[in-house]
Amino acid sequence: MAFVPVAAGESMFRNHEDTHFPSSSPQDFHGVPEFLMRRSMSFSGLERAEDLQQDDDMSDDGSQMLGEKKRRLNIEQVKALERSFELGNKFEPERKMQLARALGLQPRQIAIWFQNRRARWKTKQLEKDYDVLKRQFEALKADNDALKSQNKNLKNQVRINFFCMI
Repeated sequence: MAFVPVAAGESMFRNHEDTHFPSSSPQDFHGVPEFLMRRSMSFSGLERAEDLQQDDDMSDDGSQMLGEKKRRLNIEQVKALERSFELGNKFEPERKMQLARALGLQPRQIAIWFQNRRARWKTKQLEKDYDVLKRQFEALKADNDALKSQNKNLKNQVRINFFCMI
């Protein structure tokens, strides 16, 4: 195994913050907020206090949270979202805005609810598919075992008939 020699005065280990992305420059990510490109912890394990405070004050959709608790949807909202999901599990931005206005929710909440609902639907669908496949497998295995047993019995009969002829 060959090792690449390290030039004199050059550290073998670079600080992880020296490079943003190995093959990309920061200009490649125009329009991406800086806090999304920052690492969550520096190499020393410490962050500047003002960075932490700034990140904590912002929610996922960029709105100010300031101590706002996560709210649960009420039954009517969930029923309306479920009905909308049954009509189609993907939706256009306009439909999302209409739902948000009608239910008194943020569009981001609607998008996240649909994303979570699609994930739950997919999981349930996989479970159903698994159950069907498992039943089919068990039926085929039972058929296979029955055929093996029948084959064994036929072989025994052939042997018995062969020895009777001798």
